Amino acid sequence: MTDRSCIRGCGVRGEHYASCPAYGHETHEACDGCVPREARDGALVCHRCYGRLYRRLELVPDLLEHLRTMVHNVGRAKEYTHVPRAGRGGNGNAPASSDMLDASRDLLTSIGVTDTTASTTPEETRQAAVGHVGAILAGFDAIANDAEAFTTWWAVVMPVELPEYPEFWTVTRALARWPLEDRTRRAWHPCAECDLLTVLIHPPRHPGAPVWYICESCAFQRNDSDDDGLWTEVYEGASR
Repeated sequence: MTDRSCIRGCGVRGEHYASCPAYGHETHEACDGCVPREARDGALVCHRCYGRLYRRLELVPDLLEHLRTMVHNVGRAKEYTHVPRAGRGGNGNAPASSDMLDASRDLLTSIGVTDTTASTTPEETRQAAVGHVGAILAGFDAIANDAEAFTTWWAVVMPVELPEYPEFWTVTRALARWPLEDRTRRAWHPCAECDLLTVLIHPPRHPGAPVWYICESCAFQRNDSDDDGLWTEVYEGASR
């Protein structure tokens, strides 16, 4: 347990201070919940914010492989080097493959990969990304305990659009445009927080990545390493 609240201002759904107009009501249009959500142990953010950013970063290698595969299926990337880019001086009508190249470049830049080219194969791109993302996630606990670092990573990963740079492809923007295969499955044990049968099991995307247990109805998010592996026993044992 910790006495710190999530620095992103997350509140506990349905819990209100006595001074809140929603106090005493199960639901109220004025407030979803104003009692601060407790930060995760060793972090400045709650379990939900920690898990959302961590899992979104985990998807980057697969997303980059997905983008490069689509580009190679359309034709060799060099065929589009003279096509104006949407949002970067172009007229906004560039073909999808040009957007894919822009997105690939922005995602690679975000995770620090600089040694790929337009002709790098999808698998080579994925392997490069796995190494860099793995290094980022290996130090993720330190990021989650550093307000500036977490805020910076959140800004380049989570928003659909950056107001200052609307042409930039964040991870969330790219996923919304080119979704990955959904590999989740239902857990047949109630959520530890809301007691509803709405927990989904998110399998790892690559070796060494954690399994995540995420409730669709509340802010509950845990992985298979949290609480000494308790949630694996709870949810994997009750899945079918």
